[in-house]
Amino acid sequence: MASYNFKSITVVPPSKDLVDIILSKTQRKTPTIIHKHYQISRIRSFYIKKVKFTESNLSEKLTGILGEFPKIEDIHPFYADLMNILYDKDHYKLALGQINMAKHLISNVAKDYVRLLKYGDSLYRCKQLKRAALGRMCTIIKRQNSSLLYLEQVRQHLGRLPSIDPNTRTLLLFGFPNVGKSSFVNNVTRANVEVQPYAFTTKSLYVGHTDYQYLRWQVIDTPGILDKPLEDRNTIEMQAITALAHLRACVICVLDITEQCGYSLQQQCELFNNIKPLFANKPQHCRFCGPGHHAEVGGAGEGGGNVGGGGSV
Repeated sequence: MASYNFKSITVVPPSKDLVDIILSKTQRKTPTIIHKHYQISRIRSFYIKKVKFTESNLSEKLTGILGEFPKIEDIHPFYADLMNILYDKDHYKLALGQINMAKHLISNVAKDYVRLLKYGDSLYRCKQLKRAALGRMCTIIKRQNSSLLYLEQVRQHLGRLPSIDPNTRTLLLFGFPNVGKSSFVNNVTRANVEVQPYAFTTKSLYVGHTDYQYLRWQVIDTPGILDKPLEDRNTIEMQAITALAHLRACVICVLDITEQCGYSLQQQCELFNNIKPLFANKPQHCRFCGPGHHAEVGGAGEGGGNVGGGGSV
């Protein structure tokens, strides 16, 4: 699997800024003075160079955008599903596809006008062909403004995603909202997850790290999950489901035995039993939290039994 550093993706400029950057560079980096008494071959070469330079820079910029954004098929299934939940993979692929199409259109426009410029018979005709070529290339870019803006929003959000290594030692916490998952992460790691006395304080995945017996562990705090069908879960809950389904981790189910979270112990146990198929082959651990009460029940892999309701645990 390819590894991506999402924070290193370059800023995607809007179409107007991209056009201004490229035309300014063309003006600075290519010859600017031509006279009508020059030989026609020299005039043609002057304007062909401008068209080719503009096309080359636009293609380079678009290729850079396409190359830096991760391809859904090449990244770890955890990140692929997470991107689908957060950004809709169809919209994401469509935006990249439109940028790729724009790159090919610009290349074709440049080839067509270079061919026409080779038969230009005057300074005026060559200049008009050059203006038409640059104008058509800029129009193609301006039509991609919505895709460029969308990709910039994706880039900003990708940069804020936690740096989760899907292949390292991992503890993964889940449970109902407000049962104490974030407090646990804050206590055992150097993370600083916001803790508030109301549900859904945690709206995304958070990562902390801790050392145990000279080994580094990645501890992931997930948003609270409600016990309801998969198709009814919102984007916040689906981030936790994706982590449970794809990350190789020891899964810790956090239960609030005081029921101050607003959900009975029976409901919390039912959530565990309903979610369990997602991590049937992973080590499991139940942590019971309450004032002065801390108990743990462990189970590993396929042999771990169901958690019963109420006092039977």
